Amino acid sequence: ATILNVVQVDYKDASGTTSYAETAATTVTVNLVASAPTLSAPADASAASGGTVTYTYTVTSTANGSDTYPVASAVASSANATGITVTPSVTSLTLGASVITAVPATNKVEIPAGSETNLAVGDIVVIGGVDYEISAITAGTAASHTNASGTDGVAGTTTPETPTTITLIANVAGSNTAPAFTVDVPGTPSPLVGTVVGEQQTFTVDVTATTGSAPGDGTVTVDTTVGTAPNSATDTTVSTFNGASLTITKEVSTDGGATFAATAAGAPGDTLTYRITVTNTGSGNATAVVVTDPMPLYTTYTAGTAKSDTTAGTTYAAAATTLTDVADADGYDFGVTTANQATLNIGTLAAGATSVLFYQVTID
Repeated sequence: ATILNVVQVDYKDASGTTSYAETAATTVTVNLVASAPTLSAPADASAASGGTVTYTYTVTSTANGSDTYPVASAVASSANATGITVTPSVTSLTLGASVITAVPATNKVEIPAGSETNLAVGDIVVIGGVDYEISAITAGTAASHTNASGTDGVAGTTTPETPTTITLIANVAGSNTAPAFTVDVPGTPSPLVGTVVGEQQTFTVDVTATTGSAPGDGTVTVDTTVGTAPNSATDTTVSTFNGASLTITKEVSTDGGATFAATAAGAPGDTLTYRITVTNTGSGNATAVVVTDPMPLYTTYTAGTAKSDTTAGTTYAAAATTLTDVADADGYDFGVTTANQATLNIGTLAAGATSVLFYQVTID
């Protein structure tokens, strides 16, 4: 904004019949006052290990003029996560802004001429906490004064300011609120006079990570800052990357698979029923899951006895699926993948899922 002050002196010559005037002026340019923008705070989110969490930020200018704000995102801390990348969609934002000087209509505001820099049709601006879309801008002209140089007794020329007018409509992608401003009346300016018209923009931050060498979830804490201190705003997000964590137990039964324990006693010729239970206690899927169980010494595998189920604690008799010893679609084989070994290719074991393998041997 430009503050123009013109002073004039009027006088007559010695005869008192002819009038003259002289003018002088001062011009003051109102500087940008830096101000921290407002920054939204998206909710923390999660993704599968190796996936990407995307945060969408909204930033709004609160300054009295256009300014450029650097954008930076950095890892503040991490736990059980590796391969971390953090990528903001922009490295800086230029936001237009100004201050309302008058309200000529319910959907229009006036701002100082020339302060519409970086405001354009289609931009989103926030006035009094409500977001609107700019539908039209009529640029004004700043006030000016020219002295009548070399002409004694002649006043200069003063051109009053023509303010810039901004026409607003509802932001259908935001508040979807149509402007209904209080219009100036003679002697009473609108309550909006002096209010900032601040541009609002959005950007995204992508966070990608895998869990570390230990099983389970990984977390990444990221600080995103817009602006330069002390005129900056920062938000912190915590991204959780869902990892798998498998547990495995092996139990034995000497009563045909009705009851199982970690230990048992048997005589030569007795049948032992083994139960192997694999459970994914993590919150992410485990992939390429393979169970391998070499036959213990002093036992002989009983062909055709392999079965499987998806419920922990199931008895051998109640196991839902009968498996074949050859390598086929059921994922199980005995002695094919590796000699004298039971192999079960589970593939993907979802979070919270269980796979149970049974087979029988005899004591030599």
